[in-house]
Amino acid sequence: MTYTIIALLKRKQGLTPLQFRTHYDTVHLPLLKSLVGSAFPLTHTRNYVSRTPTSPTSDDYPDESYPPTIMYQGNSSDVTFDVVTIMTWEDKESWDRFLEIFRGDHVARKIGEDEENFLDRGRKIVFPSLEPVVTPRA
Repeated sequence: MTYTIIALLKRKQGLTPLQFRTHYDTVHLPLLKSLVGSAFPLTHTRNYVSRTPTSPTSDDYPDESYPPTIMYQGNSSDVTFDVVTIMTWEDKESWDRFLEIFRGDHVARKIGEDEENFLDRGRKIVFPSLEPVVTPRA
């Protein structure tokens, strides 16, 4: 049975959504893979919130300058994250092995230093998910 972790991550103030995505995809992920090796998840899927700039008025790029492009239900102010990250391991033991490496002094320091470049670390939400329930079209 696979083991899935979901992370809701918020970009660091001062970054545009594109800068956030570029750093996450081209700097952070390669760093993480290099540090954890074979303990890296089977899949690491990033679902970025679609945002359209209104007219940024400062270098801080406040959230109001980048509301979600389309809201089908709810309020755009409720979307307090920039990406939904879904990571899947072979099983809980594989996750535990990743976590042991991830929390080791060297890896934790390197990851923490990089996260300071693009994440609002105080707003990270990370939790496990039950096995997915999938209903196909046909």
